[in-house]
Amino acid sequence: WVRLVVVMLAVAFGSCVLGAAVSHAQTIAEILAKKTLVIGALVDFPPFGFMNNQQKPDGLDIDIAKLMAKYLGVEAVIVPVANQNRVPYLQSKKVNVLVASLGITPERSKQVMFTDPYVAVNVAIFAPKKLALTDIQQLTTLSVAVARGSSQEGYIDAIAPPGAKIMRFDGEMAPAKAMVTGLADAWADNTVLMGEIAKANPSLEIEPKIVLKRQANAIAVRLDAFEFEHWINTFLYQVKLSGELDKLHRKWLGVSMPDLPVF
Repeated sequence: WVRLVVVMLAVAFGSCVLGAAVSHAQTIAEILAKKTLVIGALVDFPPFGFMNNQQKPDGLDIDIAKLMAKYLGVEAVIVPVANQNRVPYLQSKKVNVLVASLGITPERSKQVMFTDPYVAVNVAIFAPKKLALTDIQQLTTLSVAVARGSSQEGYIDAIAPPGAKIMRFDGEMAPAKAMVTGLADAWADNTVLMGEIAKANPSLEIEPKIVLKRQANAIAVRLDAFEFEHWINTFLYQVKLSGELDKLHRKWLGVSMPDLPVF
């Protein structure tokens, strides 16, 4: 009898723990009840997310976030986040979801649950044409600027030689500015943002020097939000099929949506 009671108590305790875990999961019902979808997004990363002339969030990520809320039938509330705090904002429930140019990596998947990707970009080290940079080993004498907490920071850290001159900045635009002003020799980010910076600084003739990675970006939810993740994947399937996602790609990136991997 003692053993039976112990087993029953253990089962009851396990059920309570499981119930507690489930009760904290982000559900569609909770979002519909609140009539709002709180979305974390970068606003310093054009053309994915930025503040427009009316000082309102705009860009590819913002349009996708708003479209997602429209499909849910709720109001979109955009919360500006930064590279370093976007995952903590999601984990601490300050936002329901991240549409924040978050690159899919195995390390990040320990912290968040990714949906299928909605965009893919090439990440590289860029510099003015006149700079001879062809080998990652040159970073012991040439400096490269990178955004702290970004995918590109991780890519460079993984392959940079000992003593590499890596300059880390807060925000996505600060590293580009460091290269443009001569504070850094080179800068690492994606080719889409490089196009924007190159257009604004034609005299530098900025070009990719070393390709680091082909990166897929995805929407992210909390690790226990299986129902919500499934709904978002269904949403992405629908807007790919309808052409709405391709339309947004052409609007913001100037190219058609590429073939994207799925999980």
